[in-house]
Amino acid sequence: MGSKHSKGTTSNSDPVPFESGRIPLAALQEATNNFDDKYLIGEGGFGNIYRGVLCDGTKVALKTVNFKIEEFRTEIEMLSQLRHPHLVSWMGYCDENNEMILIYDYMENGNLKKHLYGSDLPTVRWEQRLEICIGVARGLHYLHTSGIIHRDVKSTNILLDENFVPKIADFGLSKKGPELEQTHVSTLVRGSVGYLDHEYYLTLKLTEKSDVLFVRCCFM
Repeated sequence: MGSKHSKGTTSNSDPVPFESGRIPLAALQEATNNFDDKYLIGEGGFGNIYRGVLCDGTKVALKTVNFKIEEFRTEIEMLSQLRHPHLVSWMGYCDENNEMILIYDYMENGNLKKHLYGSDLPTVRWEQRLEICIGVARGLHYLHTSGIIHRDVKSTNILLDENFVPKIADFGLSKKGPELEQTHVSTLVRGSVGYLDHEYYLTLKLTEKSDVLFVRCCFM
């Protein structure tokens, strides 16, 4: 991470205009012992995820992202406006020193994929899988009735709290859904290979059904 040894507070040259949720980089460095590797809990093409504890004792997950500024803005805009028991709780962001960091409530049981396919964790029981599936469906229903299509629902983007309550995460690819008089949104294909809606892939027409197919793929 570029700011691992940086202590400056110079603002990003193109800051995201959401002042109320901005958290100082110094506070995040303190929460993670300057982003020490022992706090690293996940990594991928998007960036790294660290666990941390803020000065008031709040456990958080910090996602350092390397995707486009537009996707960073999209996730902030979506999560700052949405509140639901089955959506991850967004706590703020940091955009100092050319870094883009998103801060969320820490999910004790990680992502669903680790429990479905990981060898070092107990697999979730079928009853739990059903409850998780229902919870995700409720979260998606809330999004869809709010006019939003997630576009990247997959097992790594379904997080589980200490009680295995599912929370949908990662809104960087989300799109505003069709208006009432429309049936779909025309857009370039984005999402994860293996989870894509075949119709969306062929026609570039994005609908709520695309998210529903993603959920089915998560449990196959």
